[in-house]
Amino acid sequence: MAQCVQSVQELIPDSFVPCVAALCSDEAERLTRLNQLSFAELLKPFSRLTSEVHMRDPNNQLHIIKNLKIAVSNIITQPPQPGAIRKLLNDVVSGSQPAEGLVANVITAGDYDLNISATTPWFESYRETFLQSMPASDHEFLNHYLACMLVASSSEAEPVEQFSKLSQEQHRIQHNSDYSYPKWFIPNTLKYYVLLHDVSAGDEQRAESIYEEMKQKYGTQGCYLLKINSRLYNVSVN
Repeated sequence: MAQCVQSVQELIPDSFVPCVAALCSDEAERLTRLNQLSFAELLKPFSRLTSEVHMRDPNNQLHIIKNLKIAVSNIITQPPQPGAIRKLLNDVVSGSQPAEGLVANVITAGDYDLNISATTPWFESYRETFLQSMPASDHEFLNHYLACMLVASSSEAEPVEQFSKLSQEQHRIQHNSDYSYPKWFIPNTLKYYVLLHDVSAGDEQRAESIYEEMKQKYGTQGCYLLKINSRLYNVSVN
């Protein structure tokens, strides 16, 4: 049997998490690719909140959630294809086989001695990939987006105008009948406006000015200035 690192109490809140979409301008995506990452991948190490989250249910009862994890992913307008999912799962299992030479458990059944591996290291990798690759369904709200992050770069000619275009694009994807995927939790999806600024190349004063303009237009609660550093450092070894 698999020896699971996580307990059930840890597995469920770690696997079934609130989903947030990310819609980036071409320039913002190019900027994150300088670090060999997509925008969603850039945020992954920070997807688990360190502070408590307070929320109220429909009965107005307050609930406190600790260590909340959020899944951020770039918007994909086509559901995962079954063939691609099967290949992905096969690749995960193939890459997680036990190392040769490990001692197996011997179980005697009648006249037979069965050598059985003490662990199945592929199991958790398979399970994690399976849960992450499940397409969203109409009958439940797992993998439905709760909000959307609109991301533009401070190096663009008109970043605030770019946010308007991204907002229109998100609205079109959600409400146009041509798109049956992805799924959204509510009709008026929450939007957050993220200005991406590369401190190694961008103008700091201009970024702050654009950020202030964003807050005046969209409100202080939904606007963020995210600074990254794409500078390449040359390390010499003597």
